Amino acid sequence: MRIRSIALAGVLGVAGLGLIGVGSHAVFTTTTSSSQEITAGTPQVVTWSAAATNGCTTELIAAGNPSTCSSVTLPVETVGSTFDAYSIVHVTNIGNIAVDVTSLGTSDSCGESSGCGPVAPNSYYLEQALGLGVNFIGGSGDEYNGLLTAYSGFDTITPYTLGTPIPLGIGDSTQYDVDIYAGVTTTEYNGAGVVPALPNDASGGSDTVTLTIGYSG
Repeated sequence: MRIRSIALAGVLGVAGLGLIGVGSHAVFTTTTSSSQEITAGTPQVVTWSAAATNGCTTELIAAGNPSTCSSVTLPVETVGSTFDAYSIVHVTNIGNIAVDVTSLGTSDSCGESSGCGPVAPNSYYLEQALGLGVNFIGGSGDEYNGLLTAYSGFDTITPYTLGTPIPLGIGDSTQYDVDIYAGVTTTEYNGAGVVPALPNDASGGSDTVTLTIGYSG
């Protein structure tokens, strides 16, 4: 069928032009294609501290245990009316894409939902008197230094968004200094001065403070 079609076309061509003989031709076609696989990267950030009590004491340990070391637990401190409980915590990007540290949230075990005031008044007075200092090394400087409960990202659903995100490339680390204190002038931070000593009503109280680092990538 293909040869007959070509012959018929040749005959019609000769009739129309008179001087052109019947010829033959061939058309060759080919196709080419290329592909590119797109795979979404996986952000993965771990925290660790030499003082951690949950085993996340080095970057190597944290990288090998990302689910455990998504947070660190620091030692329990028994303090007097004036104290300075200072810690250094590291944040390391072990994922395969760059990320930005974007927010810092704080909460505690004596938050509004627990009704700590009427249930545990000593703990309530302790919470109200605690000072908090946070400083990102390599970031924009002191993020906060003042009363814990006055921090804008304290005990809220929406953590405080950092004014300048802190970039973390693949394998990079940043550290943040955390100081929970009362009755002293912290030497680790600029800005706010002395947070008053704990009141007598705080005696015997307890509070667990949690800091949550938010990131995007």
